[in-house]
Amino acid sequence: MVFTHLYMNMNIYAHKPGPLSRAFLQVVGLTDAKLAEIVLLAGTDDLRALYNEKQIFCVLTTPGLRVAPNQPENVCLIDTLRLFAGDNGIMLLLAQIDKRKATKSERAATKVERPKFSDIATFRRRYSVLVIDDTEQNLRIAETVLEKHAVTVVGSLRDARVKVGQLHFDAVLTDMDMPPDKHYSSLNLDHYAVDEKVSYGFAVVFEMTELGMPVAVVTDGNHHEGWVSAMFDHIHRANVNGQKVLFFNNIGKRWDKALKCLLEE
Repeated sequence: MVFTHLYMNMNIYAHKPGPLSRAFLQVVGLTDAKLAEIVLLAGTDDLRALYNEKQIFCVLTTPGLRVAPNQPENVCLIDTLRLFAGDNGIMLLLAQIDKRKATKSERAATKVERPKFSDIATFRRRYSVLVIDDTEQNLRIAETVLEKHAVTVVGSLRDARVKVGQLHFDAVLTDMDMPPDKHYSSLNLDHYAVDEKVSYGFAVVFEMTELGMPVAVVTDGNHHEGWVSAMFDHIHRANVNGQKVLFFNNIGKRWDKALKCLLEE
């Protein structure tokens, strides 16, 4: 269902509305609308499935529901006990939404275009390459600098495992920090913010080398602020499961340079 709050002039979508969502909609007096500016959720599983940077997400929380507090700025965690505590609860929610709307507008205004490259590495032959990175811009860079190769791009380790089961790759290039997912079934994602990242690159190294493919890990992490990137200053290469593994932290997302070092140097 899609709803709009007339007073605030905003569109709200309630995903799988349960008792809490319906009660909220009755309290704020919403009517039908076509587009959703606000997404109302009752749990983190749906938040992870639907999340993007363009909309504002309101997660209704109850005592006993585990939700990581360090969510991105366009996610509101709404304590239902406070929400329905008279007018103050509603005003608190609307104030949080207003703040996130302002932050979203500022972020959209500062977006930059993808850079162009005039120094793309040259190769002796054409390779089949798998690139793993959760950021769309970084995947587009991979397609640009590796356009003369057979390049396959994916956004998660789970998708990468699907691709290696279908195709042969001469090499795997991967980001280091990516969002956790249900590739590991025992992992409880409620302990992580929807935009939180972990060092999945290490898992890629172990899993892909075990399948017989060399790996280059390319991180744009700050080595002054991140321990993994700082470690790359001292560990440039390794041999894992009999395969060559390289680590890069000072080349941006220049997948072509990483591939050149991995396969031809």
